[in-house]
Amino acid sequence: MYLLPDEVKRRVLRRYRRRSREVVVDERFRGWSWEFAPIDPPYDIQLPLSDIAARYCESMRDIYLRYVLRKRKPSNVRMIEGRLYHQVIVAAVEESKKLLYNLEHGNQLQIAGSLSSIRDSAINGLMDKAGAPEVKEPSAWNRGRIRENMVWLWDYEVKQIEAAIQRLTAEQPYMGLDALVNAAIPVVVEQRLDGRNIGLSGHLSADAYGAEGVVLDVKTGTKRLFHRLSTTGYAMVIESIHEYPVDVGCIVYCQFQSQLPPTVSYDVHNIDEPLRQEFLELRDKAMKLVFDQADPGLPQHCYEYCPFWSECH
Repeated sequence: MYLLPDEVKRRVLRRYRRRSREVVVDERFRGWSWEFAPIDPPYDIQLPLSDIAARYCESMRDIYLRYVLRKRKPSNVRMIEGRLYHQVIVAAVEESKKLLYNLEHGNQLQIAGSLSSIRDSAINGLMDKAGAPEVKEPSAWNRGRIRENMVWLWDYEVKQIEAAIQRLTAEQPYMGLDALVNAAIPVVVEQRLDGRNIGLSGHLSADAYGAEGVVLDVKTGTKRLFHRLSTTGYAMVIESIHEYPVDVGCIVYCQFQSQLPPTVSYDVHNIDEPLRQEFLELRDKAMKLVFDQADPGLPQHCYEYCPFWSECH
């Protein structure tokens, strides 16, 4: 998932890099301009980036319930399932790096077998830790199906890593171990970020940040345009910390459908000025809602799997 295929890097990513050089982003919308408007937040309120960007609730009543009324966000099937899929991908990447560093020189091609031997115990541990959903949905909670999907995700990621190692060792047989690990798995998963410069939580976690300077986010549900707001927010946070431009994001969609094999697709996009402006407007709106403590009311259409469904209906 986090290792972009060569076809994506060659054809799609190259195109968006060129576009990012042609479309100039006003300095006011760069994360490093955090002490000036519009980056400088209008209220001294820090909210998680995910709660701002995940606009399943169009009226932001989820923000009101959670941060004004202090309602606890219960776990439902979709939330736990999505979390498990993220965790198994992260586990596969982390275990791959650990094994590569610990395997004796010249034995790196054995990594696939070594990872297969620990796959089941790793997945079982994640599932046991996750437990069952608090919001009861017996027809949707299928532990066996979820486990099968996690096995597929683990194997998919391991195969991509194995292929990268085979290619690199064939092309560069004298490559050092540290160079091999970073070239074969050029991604930092669960990148921890301090978002306080731009008015967000100090404990953010981006899905992944690639060596190509691309912010990555994995989704296992239906494609939605507002998903790009997450990569936009993380890009601006990275800019506010390191003061270099981050102009390209990628949403990796992995979809599991009954009677069909899983599919993986990539939404590569420029993190342009309109996206940055939209994110900041949503941030300011959410902050104002919490500051005013005003109930925004129900949205025109409620998200079917909203964890706050019982609070609104």
